[in-house]
Amino acid sequence: MRDAFSYFSILPVGYRGAPRATALAWLPLVGAVTGGIAGGVAQVAALVFGHTLAVALAFGLSIVLTGALHVDGFLDASDALGASVSPERRREILKDPRHGTFAVANFAVAAALWLAALAALPLGRLALGAAAAAAGARWCLVWLAYAEPYGEAGTAGGTLGSVVNARPPWPVTALMTLLVFGLAFAVAPGGALAPFAGLLVLAAAPAARRRLGGVLSGDLYGAGIVVAEILMLIALGALAHIR
Repeated sequence: MRDAFSYFSILPVGYRGAPRATALAWLPLVGAVTGGIAGGVAQVAALVFGHTLAVALAFGLSIVLTGALHVDGFLDASDALGASVSPERRREILKDPRHGTFAVANFAVAAALWLAALAALPLGRLALGAAAAAAGARWCLVWLAYAEPYGEAGTAGGTLGSVVNARPPWPVTALMTLLVFGLAFAVAPGGALAPFAGLLVLAAAPAARRRLGGVLSGDLYGAGIVVAEILMLIALGALAHIR
C-alpha cells in the first residue's frame, strides 16, 4: 500500500524505492485519498470563494497530488496515437518529453470536460464525487492490467512493467472494488453505475496497442486513468441529479 502511495502520488509516506509487484492493486485507494483531499479542500474553499473557484481548485489539486503522472501520460499518448507515422515512430514519440499539437488540443478538450463534470456535481458532494471518480478510474486501470499486459508480447518493461505484469492479487482487487462502488453509491444511489462508464477505456486499449505495434506503455495507462476519471465524473454528475 505504501509503495502505491509513494509511486503514484506526492503524499509523504516515507518510502521512495521501487514499488513491489502488488502495489498496483492498491492504486484505487490512492485515487480515493488524493481525490478526496482535492475535493474536500475545494468543498471547504467554496464556503469562502464560491463554487467556480472550488471546481478549479479540485481540478488543480487532483493533478498536483498525483505529481501530474497520469496527465503526462495522457499528453504523451495523445501525441503518439494522433501522429500519422509508423508504429516505431509512435513509440519514439512516447519517449519524447516535448509535447506537440495533439497533446495541447486533446488536453484542452479533456480539461474543459473535466471542469464541467466537476461543476455538475452537487457542491455538498464534491469531495465524495472527486474521491469516487479518482478511485474508480484507477480501479479501471487495474482491470486494464488484467486484460492488456504492459509492454510487447506481455514482457516486462522496467519498474512499472514488473508491477503491472505481476497481476494484482484478487483479494485486494475485491476490496478495492467494494471501495469504489461504495464511494460511488454514497454520491448517489444510481452512482453505483458510474464505474461501468470508466470501464469503457478497456474497449479502446486493443486499438491503442495496434497503433503502437503491439506495445501498451505506461503512458497509455496514464491516459486511460485521465479518460476514465472524466467519464466517471460525467456519469456521477448526471446520476446525482436523478431523483
